[in-house]
Amino acid sequence: MALFGKLFGKNKENGKKEAPEKEISCMIVIPRNGEEADNYALLEDRLKNSSLIQLKDSVNDDGLKLKIASGELEYDVRISTTEVEIPVMFRIQHFFRDIDIEAIQKQKKGLFVEMMFNDRILDSYHTQLKLIHELVPDCLAVLDASSEKVLSGKWVALAAKSNVPPSPRYIFTVQAVSGDESDEVWLHSHGLNRCGLCELEILNSTKDTYDSHYNIIETMAKRLIEKGEPLQEKEPMYLAMVTNEIPLIAVAVPWKEALKKYPSGILGGMGDRKEGHNKDTDVIFCYATPEDYDKKRYSEVSVFDEYLSENPIYMLSNQETERMRRLAAERLEYMLKMFGREKINILVKVGLEVDEEFKEEGNSFEHIWFDFKEKHKDAFTAELTQEPYYVKELHEGAVMTFPYSQITDWIIFTPDGRVTPDDVYLLAYDGWNLE
Repeated sequence: MALFGKLFGKNKENGKKEAPEKEISCMIVIPRNGEEADNYALLEDRLKNSSLIQLKDSVNDDGLKLKIASGELEYDVRISTTEVEIPVMFRIQHFFRDIDIEAIQKQKKGLFVEMMFNDRILDSYHTQLKLIHELVPDCLAVLDASSEKVLSGKWVALAAKSNVPPSPRYIFTVQAVSGDESDEVWLHSHGLNRCGLCELEILNSTKDTYDSHYNIIETMAKRLIEKGEPLQEKEPMYLAMVTNEIPLIAVAVPWKEALKKYPSGILGGMGDRKEGHNKDTDVIFCYATPEDYDKKRYSEVSVFDEYLSENPIYMLSNQETERMRRLAAERLEYMLKMFGREKINILVKVGLEVDEEFKEEGNSFEHIWFDFKEKHKDAFTAELTQEPYYVKELHEGAVMTFPYSQITDWIIFTPDGRVTPDDVYLLAYDGWNLE
């Protein structure tokens, strides 16, 4: 926000905006053995012996009503048996082997897990995954009904056992709906309402620009999850630098007000909202210039389309950078064991201290990618893959040595695809021996 202050001047008071109604977070567990789904005595025993969750209270009344704790935080939970069917619109978030897909398709009975998040949104999501893992340790998959996505059971187990919560992007999904005969695309999120936040949308996108607009929604959603509360009316949020000099300052506009800026027949218009997307959802616009901000005059994000395809730098908060660093460090051994193998290439992201003129309070590092070249006992050598923005004397191709503690993220490129700290379970699927 220091950058925003420099560019736009002192922030003005924004109007109060009514907070959205928080929804219950709903997930459906697909077990390998369907009999687990209604054996409540077994489920209670597993929670009583859990090392991840503390069971505070339990009532067996047409399902289980639980009070659980994770750390110092407590949650109310309801568990029941349900029929399993994966809706067509649900996004398959992770890789599934054919044998697992067949098992999922055969399973007709699942476990419905409902939990209310508290103000610690990411911790709440992590706790629900821990709870699911303790209830059904070897589940095939989890249907996150709130975000309309399908999670791998292997990933859920990995995330539950981690000391680091998953990325905020798991909490929501951005869907793209296209017109039958037009180039229009309507982007909208699912999953933010359970956080006490408005869902986010971009209208009047196109098949050429919706990928760039998706990045805007994702960045804003992650920032709001970290913030833990909705923006006030016309409150600005700094999301990216679309060039070295032009920032992208977003603003969330209630959907009814936003629709007034578009033709009545637009995709995502009133006629498309009879069964959903008609409550607690905002459309993203932007303040294109400092003058526009002063006058609270907002524009469609498409005003920046000519720049958005040129690799803009999206803002990562210190909180998210630290979460990624912790996860990369926790699973560093996977990366080190893969280094040096045939057809393996590894990139590591390193935090570089920026030049004095670019330093701001709480933000003194530029995080940039290096090609991993050599590993040593306590350090590694790598080659810079791009030009830094804020370290003027450093250039692409520079070879440098760093301690492992300076790594904030990494990617392993294999013949079967890329693997990050988030999805290291894929290495076992691909047959890599990491002993």
